Amino acid sequence: MFALSKKNLIDIVAVLLITVILLAAPPSAFAERECDNNFPDLISDINWQTIFPFRLGGNTIIDAGDQPDNVDTGNADDFNPDSPFCTCPDNVLGYDRIGSYISFWEPARVIEVVRQPNCFPFLFGMDFGEAINAFGAFGTPGQSDNPNTPEKAFYNVHYYTFPVMAVMDLIKGVEWCTDWYQDIDLMYFSEVDPLWNNDELAAFVNPEAIAFGNPVAQSLCAVDCMTATAGFPLNALFWCAGCWGSIYPFTGNTTVVGSPVRTTSLLMARTLARLARLPIPPAVEYDTSSATAKCGGHVRPILKKSQYKFSTLFPIPQTEWSHSLGSSTFLWGEHRNIPAKGEHQIYMMWRKRNCCLKLL
Repeated sequence: MFALSKKNLIDIVAVLLITVILLAAPPSAFAERECDNNFPDLISDINWQTIFPFRLGGNTIIDAGDQPDNVDTGNADDFNPDSPFCTCPDNVLGYDRIGSYISFWEPARVIEVVRQPNCFPFLFGMDFGEAINAFGAFGTPGQSDNPNTPEKAFYNVHYYTFPVMAVMDLIKGVEWCTDWYQDIDLMYFSEVDPLWNNDELAAFVNPEAIAFGNPVAQSLCAVDCMTATAGFPLNALFWCAGCWGSIYPFTGNTTVVGSPVRTTSLLMARTLARLARLPIPPAVEYDTSSATAKCGGHVRPILKKSQYKFSTLFPIPQTEWSHSLGSSTFLWGEHRNIPAKGEHQIYMMWRKRNCCLKLL
């Protein structure tokens, strides 16, 4: 007959105690994540062909190849200049100056969507938890840290200026075609936004969200999904983010689960729509492609979805082509998701520029 020694009995009790403690503790108690450094390689991780087509004076100088361009999209406000010349006011000299229309896709912003609050992978993995928490903005953890709500997801979003063409000294003398940012800067982070984790408060600030929360309005998003996947989304359906879901509410809460790529893309689109209405000039998202934007971008409260393209920077760079806002993630993104490692996503935002290049 097998007899337990005193030492064996102590070992068994210790194992049982450790098991009970681990089962009773919440995941966040023993699953502390590190904030990884995911700053991209500016040469190999960016799809530079997305800049094209490049037009000058109404003529295509460099073609886009297989890169999508918002020409003949069906949107009445998509403007592609045919005239060779344009004029813009010179506030210093006090008269209009002559220029030539140019058109290209500008790598303007980087947007990262993270589950771990206060973690900034694009800023070389810096964790600002202590600094942000000192102001009482603790942030809300992501879906993986909320086992009681598995049917919902929540992410934080960080919005950076990323004027690559200015940083790499690729643009000269085009002040009507830039937004004056000369370096990489953090313009918005949702951890300090009191509306980002509160659907009710966000609806109070944006009451029109209630009008588009019905089945009829949401069913029209299927049309936006098809047009976005085929080319570019419909600006008239401004409450839709194509195949990604509904633009409203302007918060980090979503029931789109099971696809981190689709979820993070939706929250990226919501952030752009929210920043289009944000009354803080440095972080406002501008219209840069309409006929009225030839002398510089201007505020447009309703997001112009068709002036954006995106490419993934992390976890797997999207270097072959870019995608439009709302296009199906099965075509470009689902195979780029890496379980565990890819819990956050980083995207490059490309914005169409139709502007006046100063000549005289």
